Amino acid sequence: MTKNIERVSKVSKRMQGFCTVLMWLIPLFIIYVWLDYQGARDLGIAHKFPTIVGEPLLGSLIVGFIISALMSSLIVGGIYHLRSFFELSKDGNIFSNDGVGAFYKFSKYIVIFSFITMPVNTLMSVIMSWGNPVGQREITLSFQAYDLALIFLSLVLFTVSLVMKESVLIAEENAQII
Repeated sequence: MTKNIERVSKVSKRMQGFCTVLMWLIPLFIIYVWLDYQGARDLGIAHKFPTIVGEPLLGSLIVGFIISALMSSLIVGGIYHLRSFFELSKDGNIFSNDGVGAFYKFSKYIVIFSFITMPVNTLMSVIMSWGNPVGQREITLSFQAYDLALIFLSLVLFTVSLVMKESVLIAEENAQII
């Protein structure tokens, strides 16, 4: 049993570090994309956005950056809570109120992100093609297997977090009875 706890602690410590790195890399990545928008498109990073005729409008870039920053703040917020979960797991507090609460908050962020991604991508298509001549502006609406998978997995994580929360409450009640 001690070996399993040590393994969980070691993996949780690594995941905590990975979450910390992601919390720094995601904002830096968003800043890079919007500072060098054409370079990001050439790398295939901003491929979801419509084709821009000529140079993108400064206003479009600013609004696009703000929307991307808000969306990435959801991801970073979720990763922050996931990092807290791994920090508690590292110390052996996996099934505590704090640990389960952190996992619940993480799953809530991911559910919110998964449901607003499609409308935000549609809005971004309008914003980024706004500088195109009339008739060449685009509005894109798509629903792909990726979107369905993201929604499904986020709902699964959310459901698991609810089950974990209820399990902790039942365990606490049982501990008081005995």
